[in-house]
Amino acid sequence: MTVRRLGLALSVFWCAAVVAGSAGAQGAEPIDHWNTNAVMAALQVLRASDIQAVTSQGRAAITARTRDELNVGVYAKACDPAPPGVDPICHGMESLISFDPGPRADRKGLADRLNHQFALGKFLDEPDGTIRLSRYVVFDGAVSSGNLRAELDSLFAVGAMTAQTLWPEPVRKS
Repeated sequence: MTVRRLGLALSVFWCAAVVAGSAGAQGAEPIDHWNTNAVMAALQVLRASDIQAVTSQGRAAITARTRDELNVGVYAKACDPAPPGVDPICHGMESLISFDPGPRADRKGLADRLNHQFALGKFLDEPDGTIRLSRYVVFDGAVSSGNLRAELDSLFAVGAMTAQTLWPEPVRKS
């Protein structure tokens, strides 16, 4: 094969790949409001377990366990008012992972330290004695299913690092 034909073959292959990728991207519906099925699908791809659709304070929510065995709650937020029996349109999603640092821990100090260490989410000192990691996604303008997975995956990664920070593995003696 001559260099010219090789170049032409590579160009045709590249164009075909771009067209196929564009067609696949167009087939995927953008997520422009809370969609329980889309969130559940993202959690499944991320290997979450015990995934359950629930209702929390009258709004849709999903609970699950991350691949690192952390409990996560994903909640519909910024919902428009809706008549009884009609699902509201919700423009945002909040994902939460809670940590119990123990009764003697300086929770406010820990939350401040974690906020500086992991800027990807917001850590809150909660009245129930936990520290909560929160991440918010706004659906206005739409997100792709890939972006939704990336948002959740980032939260899971920070959750795992937070757990390692709060509960480091004991040093093993040889």
